[in-house]
Amino acid sequence: GDTAYLQDLRTGFSDLMHLHGLPMGIFSADEDLHGNAPTQGTELCAIVESMFSLEEIIGITGDPYYMEALERMTFNALPAQTTDDYNNKQYFQIANQVNIKRGVFNFSLPFDREMNNVLGMRSGYTCCLANMHQGWTKFASHLWYAAAGNGLAALTYSPNEVRAKVGKNNTPVTIKEETNYPFEEQVRFYLHTPGAVAFPLQLRIPSWCAGAEIMLNGKKLQSAAAGQVITIDRTWNNNDQLTLQLPMQVRTSNWGRNSRVVERGPLVYALKLGERWEKGHDEAEGDYYSVYAEGDWNYGLPQKIIQAPEQYLHVSKPKPVTDGFVWNLAHAPVAITTTGKKIPAWKLVDDVAPQPVTDRNGVYKGTVNDKEEVITLVPYGCTKVRIVAFPVVK
Repeated sequence: GDTAYLQDLRTGFSDLMHLHGLPMGIFSADEDLHGNAPTQGTELCAIVESMFSLEEIIGITGDPYYMEALERMTFNALPAQTTDDYNNKQYFQIANQVNIKRGVFNFSLPFDREMNNVLGMRSGYTCCLANMHQGWTKFASHLWYAAAGNGLAALTYSPNEVRAKVGKNNTPVTIKEETNYPFEEQVRFYLHTPGAVAFPLQLRIPSWCAGAEIMLNGKKLQSAAAGQVITIDRTWNNNDQLTLQLPMQVRTSNWGRNSRVVERGPLVYALKLGERWEKGHDEAEGDYYSVYAEGDWNYGLPQKIIQAPEQYLHVSKPKPVTDGFVWNLAHAPVAITTTGKKIPAWKLVDDVAPQPVTDRNGVYKGTVNDKEEVITLVPYGCTKVRIVAFPVVK
């Protein structure tokens, strides 16, 4: 409860993300902190351990700032760094990653065997092999928190079912949460109780959400402003259905080296590229996979998109998320189409795509193709190779 510690924590995390933050919600951490250029690496361990730290911090502080930080890294950074079968992982991932291959990249800790970037079971340090299976399980166990007044708090959203004892008589209740969040805007809570029971239920309204509404049994209960945790303290009945409507507007954000990122809800969106997978073998570190981009990746976003994102970013109707959902291109439930212009001089240097330089207004001044081409963006977590941090062009 010491406010000095709480403020130090907020200052420290904010500074960490400001100086070293990457669009997918994690800081560069290729063993050392390494700045905010979109070509820096992040260790899988850094993501999983940061998630757990944030889950504990949320329980201590109740601060929505950390809840959003947790969702951003969980729904973007985490799924992009493992294979569908969860048998292989990258030691280091890169935000603007146009290939996954052996090599000595600009990481703090390059290995002589050049295996830090490939997808393998034993590639890089095997600490990530131990950590990779803890990310989703610990996240699932921190979807709900106890709330004051013997209530419940849903502070991050995903499909689940919770059983708890609530209210002054410790009445057992079951709440089933059904949603396609973070791809869709609606979260539905189905309450099952032995009878009428009074207890407070807390819900988070994200800071990116304008016009949130809460419905009870099909009727509007209340509206809620963005960036807060609201409390609904009432007597609940068996089979009550509470619906949280969280409108998701498209927007752009500014990241390292004046790059721009397309966002919707808690997700960031990356250029959809074809993937060519190749299997390899290393005597010391076993089987691994390389992934190469198929299709052009050297696009800039026209300045008009940054100025009027809702006019130029077109969101597809989300596809249903089934029980067989996997974070990959084939299962991406939603896409955003827009236009881009190719930058002919934007090429690979030492196997990465260094960010083109811009003027003080954040616009690339080099040669750009006149023709605008239609490009498709998909959730970052569904990609292995991608551009997520775009230069801005005229």
